[in-house]
Amino acid sequence: MGGIGKTTLSKKIYNLIYKEYDKCSYLEDVKSKHLRDVQKQLLYDLCDKDKDVNDDDLNNIKRLTTLKKVLVVIDDVGTTENLIALHDLLVNGERENNKSKIIVTCRNWQILENHVNEVGKVDIKSLEECQAKKLFMFHAYGVEEKMKPNFNVVTDEIVKACAGLPLSIEVMGRFLKTKRCLQIWREALWKLGSAEALGGGRENEVLWKKLRISYDDLEEEEKHMFLDIACFFDGYETNTTFRIGTYRSPTLGLRNLKDRSLIKITKDGYLNMHEQLKDMGQKIAMEQRSRIFIWNPKKTNFVLANKKVEGMSITRCEEKCLLPHQIAKELPNLKLLTMTKTSSS
Repeated sequence: MGGIGKTTLSKKIYNLIYKEYDKCSYLEDVKSKHLRDVQKQLLYDLCDKDKDVNDDDLNNIKRLTTLKKVLVVIDDVGTTENLIALHDLLVNGERENNKSKIIVTCRNWQILENHVNEVGKVDIKSLEECQAKKLFMFHAYGVEEKMKPNFNVVTDEIVKACAGLPLSIEVMGRFLKTKRCLQIWREALWKLGSAEALGGGRENEVLWKKLRISYDDLEEEEKHMFLDIACFFDGYETNTTFRIGTYRSPTLGLRNLKDRSLIKITKDGYLNMHEQLKDMGQKIAMEQRSRIFIWNPKKTNFVLANKKVEGMSITRCEEKCLLPHQIAKELPNLKLLTMTKTSSS
């Protein structure tokens, strides 16, 4: 998923081992660049040539990877076509005779699966809680400053809310570094849980923009499935999702979401979505409103007036709530309703 640390890790590996190779190249953010520009950078890094790329130059690159020990990192490749073009440029039948290495980072396993076997695949996991807290402390307090006792609880809550996502931890830590007001920290925690930008500069929107890239690349039905899982089906069995959801291609849709690291499926067949992705999905669902609405007790009248609502999740509502049959009567298009920790009368 976005923000898990693919680019950071690949840069770290590159900087650790590049001196062991005759030639090396780090191709950053390939998906946002034209293929010709990426090839030109590769030509410059490996062949010391700074000019427009022609067919002879491309052949020279291929010959070089056979004769020399070469390291190439292809960071964040976005399409199968670009990967094939770069792969064919760097790899030929004799590649196994040398010690060249190619490292590719990507958000979508389907782009890589025909070029990388399972042995060569690394699925980056979220940070453990102790690692996450250490990273947050580094960004929020630096090396020398110590945390004030009254910040202990909110610090633990922020680390837990980040759910091991390095980008989220870094964004929160940097934003709070110069703010030693407990109330500001609590408000920042609330904004994180509501999938809202922290404010104070465009850099604080980077988390949600990076996470949303994978969602925006989905087909329409996959977007609906993602939102349904974020709002209703996280923790449910996949069979339940198939039975309740009205999807044309549910098996293929779940496979695509899984390959894009937007969901995980446990060995027992249960759906699991990262907290930040779930928060983002619920935020998107609330903004759309024409399809799904996440229950907000303060906006009951709006919900009941919106006859298009198809799904509603009532959670932690301690005010007087309508009974399920009353809600169904008011919302004729309602298909999904969950009620947890509510008090109805």
